[in-house]
Parts: sequence; structure tokens; C-alpha cells
Amino acid sequence: MLKLLPKKTLLTLSLLSPLSHAADAPATAGHYLTLYAVPGVPQDDDPYTWSTAGGKQLTKGVTKADGRAYVKGEEGEENYILKTVSMRWQLKVPAECWQGAPDAFQQCMQLAKTTSRYDEEQDALKLAEQQKDVKMQAKIAAYAVAARANDDALAWLGRVPSSWTLESYGTRLLRIGDKIAKQIGNALKDGGPDARQFVCRAPAEYGPVPDQAAVDAWISAPRAVRSVRSGPAWDALVAAGEKGNWMARLELYYTLSSVNVSELSLLEQYRIVQLMEWLHKKQVGGLYGYFSAGIPVTPGNLPSSTWRMQDQASLYAAMLGSYDDQNTRGRVLQAESDTALAEAGNKMLACAKAALPQRH
Repeated sequence: MLKLLPKKTLLTLSLLSPLSHAADAPATAGHYLTLYAVPGVPQDDDPYTWSTAGGKQLTKGVTKADGRAYVKGEEGEENYILKTVSMRWQLKVPAECWQGAPDAFQQCMQLAKTTSRYDEEQDALKLAEQQKDVKMQAKIAAYAVAARANDDALAWLGRVPSSWTLESYGTRLLRIGDKIAKQIGNALKDGGPDARQFVCRAPAEYGPVPDQAAVDAWISAPRAVRSVRSGPAWDALVAAGEKGNWMARLELYYTLSSVNVSELSLLEQYRIVQLMEWLHKKQVGGLYGYFSAGIPVTPGNLPSSTWRMQDQASLYAAMLGSYDDQNTRGRVLQAESDTALAEAGNKMLACAKAALPQRH
């Protein structure tokens, strides 16, 4: 099958006898158009559709060996579209053209526009990029207003830059991300932490936990509640975070980071960076547990097991006080043949259960 080549594919009209006399003609009278890949070479076996300009499909098929495609008219319609795999022709065919002889059809109809499907796709992509740019400019403008006002729910995290640029935001995000990744990497260099050294600590031992009931209520709330950044439960969590509750701030980070970035305002994206910076400064284990999930799945270097690097990073987070990671690592450690490791797993599970409500 010949491929249609943009600007080299030809559209001509076959000068045939009326279709009602042709052996292979459809019952409804119409005409055949002949497509050529290059001059003198019919476009054979190429799928096509014939439609009104409004999108109503009238015929479809595959070109014959001589390149013919069957077309027919629609009452009250003059504008038509012929499409193949790689080309699109816009034609004007007045009603009288269909009534005339085939040899007059060619002179009667008018070729209004020829476009390659490639060009169409590029135009669509260009339009999408333009629309995306317009939306982005609107987001940037909204950010500038919000930054000046600094009155959003997380304003207590501090002011953000007065204007938003991808370079400044990206630099700040990468800087904190690199710090976290480097710390995890350094911790795993010599085999990672020793689970046998695990010591359970209550939330208050890591930092202030005012309004902890609001945090517990948020964690134990149904997923449908936690997926909405509004309502009483969310407001209570934000209030606890404002008072300095480290677990509340971690949950705020978890929630915002789990949202598709396209659904976040630019201000919310900056708030995520601010939360990361604060959690890193306070060495909150849950931040490292969140990052461990993104570590490539590679063999680990823990001598007593075959844990992956990702698992070891999760263990590091558990040792820093990530109760979620204490849950996951504790279950694994329970199955270890080394009794000391198994006991460490039991301790982790008990610690997490005492500190963290069950997530739904």
C-alpha cells in the first residue's frame, strides 16, 4: 500500500460513465474520485471517508486498485470533506454537479482546501500549546494576587516570592529534593540503619502536637473526605498545623503532594515546597518515607536480607519516626529468621499502632 505524501498526493476525478452503469457501483447514484500517490500512480488500498463539512459521514471504504473512492451528495449540502490516512480535502460541490455527467463533474466541483493530516495534527498541537500558555498566564496572574494578599489557609507558612517563574520555583524545589535524596543516600552507604536499634517514641517526643485529635480524625477519615481540601476535617487539620503540630504539617504535605499538579494552583505548589523545607529542617521521618517510594527498585546492601534499596530507605524513615513506615517495615521484619530483627518488627508495629490511627 502506497503511503500518501503531503503536498505530493493528488486528487483527480475519474471520467467514468454514470455509476448506475458500472458493475461495481452502489445503488445510490454518485461519482468516483480517483486518488493518486504520485502522478500516474493510483492510491491503492487506502481507507477513506466522505462527509459533509458538518461531520455527517456519507460514505467510507478503501480505494480500489485504480485509486477510486466513491462519493455521493447530501440534499441541501454543498460543502464536503474527503479524508484519507494522511490527507484532508475540503470540496464545494453544488447540487447541480451531482445531476450532470461524470465528465462535467470535475469542472463543476471546486477544491477549496487541501491539508495533510500531519499538518492538521500539528495545528491541533499548536492550538493546544497556545491554550495551555493562556491558562498558565492566568495561573501566574492569580499567583501574583494571592502572593500579595498572603491570606490563604496556609499563609502561616510564610510569604512566597511576589512573582512566579518556572526557574525560581524549579530551583527551590530541586534544592530541597536534592537535600533529602542526599541524606537518604548517605544513610544507606554502609548498609543502612540497623533495625535492632529501633526505639519507639511517641509523637510528642518528636515535637509539639497541639490539637492532635484533629490529626487523628483526619487520618482515620474515609478516603473520600481526605481527597477534598475543604470542610471541617480539613480546616481542623490546617488549624493544628498552624499551631505547630508536626504530624498535621506532614499530613498537609501528604495531601497536597498526592494531588495531580495540574489541579494545584501555583501558590499551593509553593506551599508544598515550604512544607518540605520545614519537615526536612525538623527531620520528620514521614518526609523521607514519602521520598523512599520514588527510589528506583535496585538490590539493597543489607547483609541480613535481600531488601531492595527502596525498602532500606523506608526502614531509615521508620527509624526516624515515620509511623507509616514502621507499619510496613515492621510486618516484613516480623518474618525474619533473625530473632532480634523479628522482635524489632514487633516493636515497630506496636509503636505505630499506638501513635497512628488506621488509615482507610
